[in-house]
This record gives sequence, structure tokens and C-alpha cells, in this order.
Amino acid sequence: MNNDTNKQLFPSLIEEVLNHPGQCVDNIFAGIWKSLNVNRLIEQSGFTKRTGLPVTDAVFLLVLWKWINVSSIFVFSKQSLNVFSNAKKDVMYDLLKREDIDWRGLNLKVAKTVYQQRNMASSGYKVYVLDDSVKKRRGKKMEGVSSHFDHTEGRHVMGQQVLTLGFTTEESFLPLDSQIYVSKTKAQGLIREFKDNRSTVAKRYEEATTKSKPELAQSMLARAKRQGILADYLAADAWFGTKPMIRTALSLDVTGILRMKKNKMKYRVEITKD
Repeated sequence: MNNDTNKQLFPSLIEEVLNHPGQCVDNIFAGIWKSLNVNRLIEQSGFTKRTGLPVTDAVFLLVLWKWINVSSIFVFSKQSLNVFSNAKKDVMYDLLKREDIDWRGLNLKVAKTVYQQRNMASSGYKVYVLDDSVKKRRGKKMEGVSSHFDHTEGRHVMGQQVLTLGFTTEESFLPLDSQIYVSKTKAQGLIREFKDNRSTVAKRYEEATTKSKPELAQSMLARAKRQGILADYLAADAWFGTKPMIRTALSLDVTGILRMKKNKMKYRVEITKD
């Protein structure tokens, strides 16, 4: 990237980094990419090439697009893409449309690499963090949309609810996993069927529409633990203050720090002596 690139395209944090003379955003990003050996992790996750551009380059462009926080691929292509690559926007769109790409697997592999490189296992406090958020969306052609209660607005809205799992220590936060949850209320089905119901995307959609949020959370936590990313505590807000989540925390041998719901439910505390 040349230093004449319009830095107003970037978020304030990145703009501050670029204010230093000689800094190039793609060089900074490429350095991190290389230190994590992301190309190898992409290959291990089963990503394969279908266009003239190597799949590792296409993934690099997609992650860079999100990192510099441009509103859409179209805008990124129009304003910034030619600064970083000679590729066309269709390469990025085609990669996002593919049903065989295991983005979750890649995310977990990158997270495990960061966890090991930073020796996060030696931190004093290691905590899994569960959260959910609702992105309001409307339109008959929107898939994965259903009715959800939005805590910020205090009412039900149509949209997509995303359950996320992170790992935090005293020094840092590491995103581990995410999953869309589709409720049974006013759910909008697929516009067209998957090309292969055995594909990664088809299986994730089945999870989103058939499993409850506690079941999805349990699966996410179990995957993190299988990767060797281990925590001592599980922190979550009041929505997760339920018996299923308490049982999940106990089954994974972590201490649940859960905000309990404000209702008439009574809880029994059992104290065991070693």
C-alpha cells in the first residue's frame, strides 16, 4: 500500500497507527498474518482454490476488508481494493457464497495459535465469555430471520440473533466462536435449498434452526475445550442464568459466574467440603 492512500477510509484506531510515517496497513496486517502462519491454518481447514486467485489471498482480502471496517465489499472494491490487490470483488463474493468453507474451524485454529503464542494458559484469570446480540433485519428475501427479544429496546424485533463465545484474561480478549440462532417465532425459511445438505453451511443452518441457545452454547464451549483452550470460569448475563447453563458449566468443570434472572425462582445452594 502506498502512503498516499486516503486514511479517512479507516476507523480512528487504524488511522492513528497509520499516522506514523512509513506505516502501511497491508504490511502491518501481513506481518500479523505471517506470524500466525494463517496460510497454513487455511489449508488445514480444508479451504480449496476455485478461481485464478489463491484461496489464501482471497481470505486475506476478506479479513482485511472487515479489519478496516468498510461498510460493504462493494464500497471496499470501489474505494480501496485496488490499493491491496488486482483481484475483483467477485472473488470475495464467490468465497462468501461457498457452502464448503469451514469458517468456524479456521477461527478456532487461529484462536488456538494466538492462545499458544501468547502463553495465555499461564494467565491468572481465564474466563469463557458468552453473549448474544440481535441485528435487526427485515425483508422477505432475508434468510435466517426470526423474532427475538431485544434487551436494549425491551421488545421483540425481527432480525438475526448471534451467539458468541470469547476467552479473556487480565490482559487480552480472544474471540473463539459464533453461531446464528433462529427462533421458532416468525422464522423465515430458505429462499433456495442448499446444493449439498452435507456441506458445512447446511449443517450450521440445521444447528441454528433445531438447537436451543443453551445447546448451541454447550457445543461452542465443548469445541473450545477440545482445542485445548481452557478456562476456569464461565461469565454470562442474565439470559444464561438458567439450570441448563449451570449444568453445562459443571459438566465442563468451570465455575459459572452468571447473572440470575429477576423473578420468583428460588435456588438451592449446595456446599461441599473437601
